[in-house]
Amino acid sequence: MSTQTRIVLSAEVKPIVDEIKQVTSASSTSEVVSLMLTRYGKHFITWWLSNPHQNELAAAPVLPDEFVVLQTE
Repeated sequence: MSTQTRIVLSAEVKPIVDEIKQVTSASSTSEVVSLMLTRYGKHFITWWLSNPHQNELAAAPVLPDEFVVLQTE
């Protein structure tokens, strides 16, 4: 069952999403997000929890070559 969530992508992320869509033949940004979460979500959670300093790093300024995916509710 699908649920609807609005995700706002920064300008830096859009080219990455477009490249992933092209490489994977995903038909939409939603498919790209679903693909990333189903393939790498659990690994990311495990990695994040394995480093006690992740919360401090998350609060640090984002470097120009990195990106942030904002989620609004």
